[in-house]
Amino acid sequence: MKRNIYVIAVILFFFGGIIGCKKDLKTYEGEGGIYFPSSYRFSNGLQIGVDSTLISFAYAKTTAKDSTIFLPVKIDGKVADIDREFKLSITPASTAVEGTHYEMLSKTFIIPANQITGVIGISLKRTPDMLDKNFLLVLKLEENTNFKTLMQDVVINTTTGKKKSYIQHTLWINDILKKPRSWLDTYMGPFSRKKLFLLADLAEINDIADLDNTSITTIPKTIYYGTFMQRYLNEMRAMGKTIYEEDGVTEMIMGPSVQ
Repeated sequence: MKRNIYVIAVILFFFGGIIGCKKDLKTYEGEGGIYFPSSYRFSNGLQIGVDSTLISFAYAKTTAKDSTIFLPVKIDGKVADIDREFKLSITPASTAVEGTHYEMLSKTFIIPANQITGVIGISLKRTPDMLDKNFLLVLKLEENTNFKTLMQDVVINTTTGKKKSYIQHTLWINDILKKPRSWLDTYMGPFSRKKLFLLADLAEINDIADLDNTSITTIPKTIYYGTFMQRYLNEMRAMGKTIYEEDGVTEMIMGPSVQ
């Protein structure tokens, strides 16, 4: 079943076409090439090209077990009136295990007839070992009889010589949950996965990722969450149903400012 998950870093893929006056349009005369289109992240207000994507199950509901993603692949040559297969390999740098952490949706990868873009479909599996470890899935485009890998990389930092690859894309996959930026200990108390998901359930927070956005979860809202949760915890204790942290020993409490 397809699930939606939170992605710590937001990735934008551009499926660009060719725009121009029909009168002046010149067709591509060279060999057909294939590449991963640019994706971006923002750093210090600048848009920086990247060749990797972070995918985290951390903010997904605990019942979510998998998610399906689609990575675009583009050509830089002529379109064709037939489907054309392109070649993809998984490099030895990958630590994700096929059948355990992921499944390819197809063993054959196609640029459809009369199209400049194809997709790679991958089903990602949520596993217990992702709670404290990143897994890498490194995809590499290879040459075949249909396509060359003409555009391989570009220097994105002239000082360090760092490059962005056009033929290799890395997926970082994990379920590592970090304390949201709106989580203020003085109101929310010690952070834990159990407390976070209990709060989301009781306060009907539909998207837990909102807690990592301080423009959505403001300080007044954080104070409300802390106060609301402490009242609930007090009521449960009074009923003889004390809520404990994940260790089963430590009583769950909120921060000192809402006690």
